[in-house]
Amino acid sequence: MAGKPAPNSALSKNGNGHPFQKEDPKPTRARLVSLLDPLGRKRYSEIERFLATVNGATSGLHFYPNAWGWAVRYVLGNKNDLCTLHLLPNTFEATVALDKDVEPHIQNGTLQTDLRRRIGRTRAEKGTRWVRLPIRSDLDYANFQSLINLKVEVLKSKKTKPEKVKVEKPKDAIKAKVSVGV
Repeated sequence: MAGKPAPNSALSKNGNGHPFQKEDPKPTRARLVSLLDPLGRKRYSEIERFLATVNGATSGLHFYPNAWGWAVRYVLGNKNDLCTLHLLPNTFEATVALDKDVEPHIQNGTLQTDLRRRIGRTRAEKGTRWVRLPIRSDLDYANFQSLINLKVEVLKSKKTKPEKVKVEKPKDAIKAKVSVGV
């Protein structure tokens, strides 16, 4: 049965599948990076340096049980997904999940036209758009930075809602001793 591979089949240009498509054994980050061609390794280093400047961002290897397999996932704080970096044979791309809270900022923001178009072409699934960005050129890298900066700004603005002012109850007034002279 001849047919197209599934969209996330992660096949390289020469037809070899992703060598870390199974959960065991877990690869090292260096092993994943070794899958990339020289330009992909350069772009990966640039993105790692950029994401290191995002205050509160941490990374780790994460297994996706579909055909993506192992990838580098960045989170902001302890539960907000920032992005996922897919290091595949001869392919380097990022996936950025955009919630509906980001939508108004995309239309009003300073994103490049081609990036807004790419975001607009993605279909929202349960209120989230999964934007896949190949990272091959300076423009791809700049678009990735813009999208991450926008997402961080929106996530941090959601986090810094005005605090409720805590009003303390007045302490009991000190009762003065009144003595009556007889």
